[in-house]
Amino acid sequence: MSESPKQPTEKKGGLFGNINMWSFTPAAVILVAMIIWGAVAPDGFANAMNSILGFILKDFSWLYALGIFALVVFCVYVAASKYGNIRIGGDNAKPELSFFSWFAIALTSGIAVGIMYWGVAEPLTFFHNPPSYLGMEGGSVEAAENALRYNFLHWTLTPYAVFTAAGLGVVFMFYNGKRKYKMSSGLYPLIGDKCDGKVGSLIDSLCIFGLIGGLIPSVGLGAMQMLGGFGYVTGRDLSSPVAYFIFIAALAVIFILSACSGIHKGIKYISQANVYIYIFMLVFVFITGGTLFILNNTVTNIGTYLNTFIEQSLYLEPAKQTGWVQGWSIFYWSWWLAPGPIIGLFMIKLAKGRTIREFVIVNLIAPSLFGIVWFGIFGSSAINLEFFQGADIYSDVATYGSNVALFAFFKNLPLKGLLYIAGFAACLFSFVTMAESMVLAIADSSTKTGFDLTNDQASPNSLKVFWGLILAGCGFIMIITGGISALQTASIICGLPSLILLLVLMVAFIKSVSQREKYDLTLQEEPAELEEAGDE
Repeated sequence: MSESPKQPTEKKGGLFGNINMWSFTPAAVILVAMIIWGAVAPDGFANAMNSILGFILKDFSWLYALGIFALVVFCVYVAASKYGNIRIGGDNAKPELSFFSWFAIALTSGIAVGIMYWGVAEPLTFFHNPPSYLGMEGGSVEAAENALRYNFLHWTLTPYAVFTAAGLGVVFMFYNGKRKYKMSSGLYPLIGDKCDGKVGSLIDSLCIFGLIGGLIPSVGLGAMQMLGGFGYVTGRDLSSPVAYFIFIAALAVIFILSACSGIHKGIKYISQANVYIYIFMLVFVFITGGTLFILNNTVTNIGTYLNTFIEQSLYLEPAKQTGWVQGWSIFYWSWWLAPGPIIGLFMIKLAKGRTIREFVIVNLIAPSLFGIVWFGIFGSSAINLEFFQGADIYSDVATYGSNVALFAFFKNLPLKGLLYIAGFAACLFSFVTMAESMVLAIADSSTKTGFDLTNDQASPNSLKVFWGLILAGCGFIMIITGGISALQTASIICGLPSLILLLVLMVAFIKSVSQREKYDLTLQEEPAELEEAGDE
């Protein structure tokens, strides 16, 4: 196999002159068609999505469970192995962001919208309605002491392993192998120069489509939580299609403008502010929401989670068939997988100068620990209020919907007005950061010159506007065609092809680092010495 040349500098010729039409067009056409179909015939669109969903859940749940577990093992293995010492960008590469800024962006551009929405709603749901295959009574002592282990399963190692594995799949071949900034570059060790042709572009188009499909739930949930929460706090019903349209349009303007300002000007500062708000809420709830119960319940569920991690990850109810695993765990695996490739692609923008091990620690281990703290504090406090203090948070959730859970919880704590403000700010910042980072990644990966990460304006602003409008439009259509049910359906459908791609990228990564002298062009630029970790 011939050596990979450094990427040439291509001249920009306006929007269409800079677009890679083979990666841009298929995803754009399908997504625009979906928006039109959903707007014109919402019932027919929902029925079609549900038919595809039924097929996937029936025949491929085993692949989701096994494949995503393999990604967790892969990330842990890479970090612990000799390959973890390889420096991204070459031995002399220097980091461009502090660890805090790096962590803040990695955290808030991933599942921040999800933890805001489900941080209280999901623990209370599992407390009152435990997994049916376990046979626990809702609201019981057993349910209280076991609810968080499923939150830890759904929101910590597993989802971040998807994003981290996707990033690992391309980060080495981009920075060290001098390939282009796109997911298909990670396949170079397996398919060679075909990754720069139509085959690679179609793979990139699949990733773009999967990202939009996977982010649809986040866009919908974010809008539903902010409008639902505002309605709950003020007593006004803001759940009409017109209200959702105006609200999503306003948010689209914010995150599109932020994306056009460049990554360091936009995402860095918003994500840091968001983390400070998270810390404030966590400390306040920890102090006022039942400190001793929070500590005891969190530690207990950490032990249960670790003790049953493999069993929970691979359990599919082959005989019981209650539908709980498919409705919860498989849905989550699909939700993470659909946008996984592009989220991983975005993560590598921040990785230059770090080692592979640091990449795994910041993108997998640190956010997972944060997720344990988040659900441990919010979930345990909500259960404590219901179980010991007679609060009726879950009743409001059952009446008004899961989108009001966070604010129904805040209503039972001191200084609820301050918590309401912090909660709305965190929801807004989480939404904007996630959408902004993904718009940047999509725009860059659908251009010819998106590999230039030293330039925040590598992709034209008009392309960012287009993808931002597509993301907002799909989120709105999903809400009016079926709410959360339709959102779940879209994400599960998009997750399967992403899983297959990530498993192939996993193989390609192992081949590239195990034959580092063949694929790492920085060794030729810096011939001083090979790191022991990269040698065969």
